[in-house]
Amino acid sequence: MSDVLSLCRLLPELQVAAGHVLIEEGVPMGRVYVLKEGAFEVVRSGVRVVAVTQPGSFMGEISAVLGSAPMADVVAVRDSTVYIVDDAQEAARRDPALTYAIAQLLARRLQAVTSYLVDIKRQYAGTNTHLELMDQVLANLMAMQQGASGGSGSERTDVPDY
Repeated sequence: MSDVLSLCRLLPELQVAAGHVLIEEGVPMGRVYVLKEGAFEVVRSGVRVVAVTQPGSFMGEISAVLGSAPMADVVAVRDSTVYIVDDAQEAARRDPALTYAIAQLLARRLQAVTSYLVDIKRQYAGTNTHLELMDQVLANLMAMQQGASGGSGSERTDVPDY
């Protein structure tokens, strides 16, 4: 992550007070933030997803890459400082090092989620429950053509996007 911090050293910084919502779910922003110091929580639909505490971590990169509104709130849990990458899509297009750093982060997350899903499948094999169907869930996720239909997940309005 020190490489990411080196990339950002000349970018503008923002001080964020504890409790402040840095990124609001559903509100387009076009920015990516990089944690310099402090801590944040990612909260989707009122559910805490993950804590962001490692300097050099990106926040808002998924919506920037997809050109969509953020899918979660990002809330400071203590006074923090972030770097601001304005017009993140354009910045990623013109800066291969930034693009590569974001790609590495997303690949690490995908690797972790895939390992988790495989563990669930192993644990629930032969139980005749919905958790036994992880291979079908993974196959469907891999086959999704995001952006082609304009959708971002579930086709049903009463079911959350996955």
